[in-house]
Amino acid sequence: MLSCLVDGVISEFVPADDRGLAYGDGLFETVAVAGGRPRLWQAHMDRLARGCARLGLAPPAQELLWREACTVAAGQQRCIVKIVLTRGSGGRGYVPSDDPRPLRVVSAHPWPEGLDEVRETGVEAVVLETRLALQPALSGIKHLNRLEQVMAARELADHPGKEGILLNTEGYVISAVSANLFVVQGEQLLTPRMDRCGIHGVLRDMLLRDHKARCERRRITLDLMADADEVFLCSAVRGIVPVLAVDDMQWHVGPVTRRMQDWRAALMEVA
Repeated sequence: MLSCLVDGVISEFVPADDRGLAYGDGLFETVAVAGGRPRLWQAHMDRLARGCARLGLAPPAQELLWREACTVAAGQQRCIVKIVLTRGSGGRGYVPSDDPRPLRVVSAHPWPEGLDEVRETGVEAVVLETRLALQPALSGIKHLNRLEQVMAARELADHPGKEGILLNTEGYVISAVSANLFVVQGEQLLTPRMDRCGIHGVLRDMLLRDHKARCERRRITLDLMADADEVFLCSAVRGIVPVLAVDDMQWHVGPVTRRMQDWRAALMEVA
């Protein structure tokens, strides 16, 4: 960690009775900082606001979060800023206070190595045994309870250098461990419907918006994926990453994926 603010004060500690620690009662955003400036900021803030509305939290002022994000990222050409918002302290028991005082943690972290290379060369992946449970009330938002992803990441440690593909408990493809997924059929872009589980990534949402005419949300099976012309992952930090293989299924890095990379590069110049 490069720098950290807790409620605007330099610190690395939160109260022991914080509900984010005790119950995962909160939200987070992971923001790429490039050229010293947080990118896709408004999209992150919009998703944070949607999550706050779902959980009944008062969102911090965007100006405050921007100021704190720039503070912790100061002096870094590229880094990752993580914003955590919890319901705050609450004592024992699931029932939250009638007058919650949310706690925020804004921290900067080193830029991951190898991102530029992997966008060019692509990745191979395996389907993991860990399954995502169905919970429509929490689908889409980036809440703090990430135990399924923790279990998936532990499982993936047995496959060094690979990505992990997650299915839900019904057997439908949902995402990678920390990225959304698109399947290319001709010129059409298919992405998993995530109305019952999964995270609505900010880059995924922007891709769906900017390429609305050619995109479709669908229940995606492994058989459908096997028939794809191309497959790629997307996330706000990693960008558009070609997928070369999932288990015994194989693809080449195709022209649609490259065009999506060009779209994302142009987007990052202005967003």
